[in-house]
Parts: sequence; structure tokens; C-alpha cells
Amino acid sequence: MKNPFDVKTPEGISAEDAHELFVDVFTDFYQVNKIGHAFLNGPRGSGKSMMFRYMMPDCQKLSKNSSLKEIDYFSLYVPFKLTDINYVELERFKQNSNIFINEHLLTTFVTSKCFVSLLKYEDEINACFSEIEYFYNNTFLWHVEISGAEIDKYKKKFNTGIEYIKQIVSILDSMLIICKNYCKRSLIPDSREDYNGPLCNYLDFLYPLLLELKKLSFMPQDRAIFILADDAGYLNETQTKILNTWVSYRTSDSVSIKISTQLDYKSYLTITNKTIDSPHDYSKVNIATIYTTSNNNYYHRIEDIVTRRLKKYLQLDISPKDFFPPDKEQVKKIKEIYDKLKNEYEDSEKKHTAGDAARRYASSEYLKFLKNKRSGSTLNYAGFNNLVDISSGIIRHFLEPASIMFSENISKNGAENDVKFLPVNIQNEVIQNYSRKFLEDEFESVKEVHGIKGENEILSKADKLFNMISGLGQMFHRIFVSEKKERVVFSVALYDNPDRELAEIIDLAEHYGYIHRSSIGNKEGTGRCKLYILSRTLAPYFRLDPNGFKGYKFMNSDILKISLTDPKKFEKIANKQIEDSQASVQQLNLFDDL
Repeated sequence: MKNPFDVKTPEGISAEDAHELFVDVFTDFYQVNKIGHAFLNGPRGSGKSMMFRYMMPDCQKLSKNSSLKEIDYFSLYVPFKLTDINYVELERFKQNSNIFINEHLLTTFVTSKCFVSLLKYEDEINACFSEIEYFYNNTFLWHVEISGAEIDKYKKKFNTGIEYIKQIVSILDSMLIICKNYCKRSLIPDSREDYNGPLCNYLDFLYPLLLELKKLSFMPQDRAIFILADDAGYLNETQTKILNTWVSYRTSDSVSIKISTQLDYKSYLTITNKTIDSPHDYSKVNIATIYTTSNNNYYHRIEDIVTRRLKKYLQLDISPKDFFPPDKEQVKKIKEIYDKLKNEYEDSEKKHTAGDAARRYASSEYLKFLKNKRSGSTLNYAGFNNLVDISSGIIRHFLEPASIMFSENISKNGAENDVKFLPVNIQNEVIQNYSRKFLEDEFESVKEVHGIKGENEILSKADKLFNMISGLGQMFHRIFVSEKKERVVFSVALYDNPDRELAEIIDLAEHYGYIHRSSIGNKEGTGRCKLYILSRTLAPYFRLDPNGFKGYKFMNSDILKISLTDPKKFEKIANKQIEDSQASVQQLNLFDDL
């Protein structure tokens, strides 16, 4: 039986499947499929590559039910994840050589991938054979020659247009490999070999080629070409600055560069160390920030995705809430507490008081009820609404556990009967385990990269990150089971800017998806504070209510910094603040009452 929640790489999805399964998100991210350079930032699994897949010409053809000539733009896909052009050691070259070599590597790699993108349109390309033949001989080879390459051996005749495109890809790959091999030899100590191969750059090679490509009759006329540069965080720092330089040229009316990153982009400087600025040079979108602060939109996206998948793969025309039912007994108990609280807080002069109190305290009181019964671990996270909230704005965090739940159900209950819903116990067991793995198992990859201690350091960056996430989670749990006015808290708002050490760990936490970054107006109403939101994927791990963001924990950055190296001390301060909820957080001295 087909698992409807299998997560596929966008590259492996057919245009038909992408068209059928894709949920339009461009109302939230309107900058991405409009003319103009744009950065699309978000953690792994947030849907960036799927967005790029939907923007490819074959999907657009299906979406518009039209020919290539009638689509709104022509996209060329360039994935950086699998490239090996990002040698950090090239920094050893003299400054100019480093830039020239890196730009040649980047330009030939991007140009090759652009023409590889064309290979799937064989019928259209063969239909304009004479134009392709002219383009190859009089445009492409001319640019290859002025870049410094010998072209006599490339002057060949082919019988179809697609063979010319394949030859273009072959020549570009050859130019790339020659330079890569030179780089490898040059990295050997005492090597003094000079580079005598061609050198390509954006303005003299890639850009004019794309302008001529746009004129071919199978392309949409007078429309822009989009370069979809996926996972640009894999580039080295010099290549990143070169890509920024391309953005700074503002050629977006004819060639727009769309750059996706996993919040790991190395720089927004050009090769001359000038900044590229939004909105003049580019627009910027952060998926996690938009989805975690626009909850209704995200909820409806997931609802639409699940509905489509259930219909396509299981022929089920049912509500996602029916397929992922909640724990009915738990819902009933919480409702009873809600009604009781509503009666207790009834105030005829303040009509909203009772409802607000019931909403804020019901789940908190239910967890305390479980704790008193010594069964705190039985808090159940099943149910579509809970699972959407726990995915915390990252679509992968919904689809992956849903896929495991479906497989577990087949494994335990067999596939001989049609699957109409997923049992509550399987949902809860899988999502609890998924939350634990998110912090514990996936953290092993963090340790591999950031687990080495610096000179004179007691803890590595990975250790500090784990301490901070644990400290925040434990503090939020204590708030959740306290008597505070606001008990469902997932966010810390800092009065002041974090110092370099804390900022570095916060950046790491955001890169790996453990926190999302936003801002909020300060308590004085005189400006805004930086807001750091713990991923709700960790709600089951820390036994928190994942539903919505109700409150914010204000503190100075010095206090949060304590969590990096001394989680127990941080916990003491947090406890003190929770116990003394009437006291102003700002009045708490860092070293008082410890």
C-alpha cells in the first residue's frame, strides 16, 4: 500500500505529481515567483526546494495548460548541494587569483546546470533545430573562445537540437573539470603551476548567453529567465560574495536570481566588500518566521496538503482531522476543566475574562492533574491540530512523522483492510519519539561539526547549544505548570542585544531549526525586542502545550547567556522569576538570590 506521506526530494518528483500535490504558497511568498532577485531562507524541510520544483517550466506548463512559450518566466535549476567547487583552500591563492578562479568555477558550474535544465524539453528544442545550431556556432562557441579556450575541436555538426545542447553541457563540464583539476594540483605544497585555461565570469559569459537563449523561439518571449540557485549555503565565502556581486548588477528584469539557503548564508557582501541591500538589490523571505507568525495560513496549507495526499494515494475524501483523530478522553477532560474555569472566572463587567482564563489555564491544569496522579507522561499529543502545531512551521516535521505513523499502523494492523484513520496510540508514540530524536539523535550531526572545543574553552559550541535549548525547554515547562498568568510560553524576548558568544549559539540554534527568530514590541512601547521562539517540535520532549504562542518571557541577554555554560544556575534564576511572578523581570539582579 502506498504511503501517502512519503517525503520525496523535489528533483525526484514528476511534473504531474508536483502539479497535483503542490499547495500554492506564493500568496505568502509573493517575491519568489515575481521578477527580481530574491533570497528564500528556511530550515531543512521547510519547502524551499518544492517551491523551486513547482516553478520549473514543465510544472508551469501543466499549471497554465499552455506551451513553454506562454509561461510567465523560464526557470533554470542550479542545485549547489552536490557540488564540489567550494574548496576552502583556494583562499590560499593571491586575492585576484582567488576571485578569478572561484568566479570561473561558479560561472561554468551554474551555466552547465542551466543547460542541463534544458535537456528535458527535447521536443521543443529539436523543433527549432536551425536556431539551436546557429546559437551553438555563433553565440556559445564565440563566448567560449573569448574566455580563453580553443574551439576548433568543438566545431562539429549534429543532427538534432538536443545533441547541440548535450555538447554545450559537455564543453562546460570540460572547462569546469580542467580548472578543478588545476585547483587540486595547486593545493599540493610547493606547487608553482600556472593556470592557462579559460576564465569565465557572469557579465562576459553567463549573462550574455542567457540573453541570447531567451531569444530562441521555444522560450517565452520578452519574459525573464529565473536562475533557481538551491542551497547556496554550500558555497565557500568567496563564491558567496561573487554570487552577491551578480545580485548587485541588478539584471533582474532579464535574469532574476532566486537563492535558497538553510539559514547558513555566509555573507551579504560583494567581492569589493560592499553590502547588497534589500529592497533595492533583492527581496528576502524567511519561511519559518512567516509560518510561525502566520499560524492560520500554515494550518490551512498542511490541511490542503494532507487532503490532496489522502485523495490521491488512498482515495479517501475525508477531513485530515478524521484521519488523525485526537485522544477523545483527554479532549473531554480538558473541556471539563475549561468549563469549570470559565464558571470560576465569570465577571459580568469583563465579558472576555472567563473565556481568556479558561483558554490560558485549561491544558496547564490538566497536566497538573496528571502529575498529581503520577502519570504526567501520559499527556497525549495525538490529533491533527496538535501535529500541525508540533511541526512548528516546517512541513517536513509534519510529513516525516505522519509517514512513520502510517507505516507503523500497517505493520501492527496489517494492510488487508483499508486505512481510514491512524490510531491515537500510534500517533502519540511516534510523535513523542520524533520529538526526542529531534533533540537527541539529530544533535549528533551538530556535534560532528561543532563538537570540538576551542583553545581554553571548557565547552564546545554544540555543548552550549544543547545547554541553551534544554534550559529554555525546562524553563517553559516550569512556567506551564506554574500559577502564572501566562503559562503557555515558547518565546524569549531580549531587552538588549546578545554578545558575540551568545549570538553565535543563537545563530546555530536557528540554523538547525531549534529556534525561530522574530521580533516584538518592547514593554515600554518605545521600540522592538528580538524574539527567539523555541521549536514546538520539542513540545512533547519538554511536555509543553504546542497550541499557539500565548506569552513571552522577557529577560536580559546576560541571563540567557548563563544557560550556555551553567544550566542549573539558569534554572535557579528562572525558578526565582516564576515564584516571584509579581516582581519585575527587569529588577532582577543577575547575582541576587542565588
